[in-house]
Amino acid sequence: MLSLRLLTLTLCTLFLAACARSPVVQLYDGPAKADSQVLTVKVPSEIEVFTINGKEVEGVNTFFATDFKELKLAPGRYEILAYYKELWQLDADNHEIVKSNPANFTIEGAPGEEWLLGFNTPQDVDEARAMEDSFYGWVENTKNGERVDAQKSELILNRGFLAPITGEEVTTATSNNVAPQAGTEATTTASNATKGTSVAPEANYLDTLKAQWKQATAEERREFLQWIAE
Repeated sequence: MLSLRLLTLTLCTLFLAACARSPVVQLYDGPAKADSQVLTVKVPSEIEVFTINGKEVEGVNTFFATDFKELKLAPGRYEILAYYKELWQLDADNHEIVKSNPANFTIEGAPGEEWLLGFNTPQDVDEARAMEDSFYGWVENTKNGERVDAQKSELILNRGFLAPITGEEVTTATSNNVAPQAGTEATTTASNATKGTSVAPEANYLDTLKAQWKQATAEERREFLQWIAE
């Protein structure tokens, strides 16, 4: 009985703390700026962000969020590795968390632009399960309707962690600041004039491999290193 009360109290505490969080996350240095000066990326609550430009960022995934989380970034180019994650109620007593393999969403945004991470919303748990190995998404400019398809990342989500691949660990961000990829200041204006049906490029594979390694347990890392040594 005591453990049940403790669990209930813990869940209530987490719920209240989560509800107190703002779904708006500032990911640039300095004081808050007007939306006309920054790039806004809206992330549906069913989408979990793994890395942004190969970097794990605290605060971008929130419990009990509203329909969307808004990420405020410095204008420029970003690669967002993200996956579908949703809790489905199967019946009165059972539920299932469905997670997909991640996809790579690429955005090159100018000041004042708002982009939305989109995907085909499953209507039931069977459709959600079918999406585990074939998660498809896109990014869409909410003002002009421009859409850019996400790229399949070739990474496999193994029920709670990404498949372990050897490499150095990625250091978790000590702040919520993410810089745009190099060279984007000169290309952002040009891209606005030439935007069309472009397709997002591949993710930075080395960064994602490093991030995968961090997600593995000590035993999984040991087994993997034994495997590649064979």
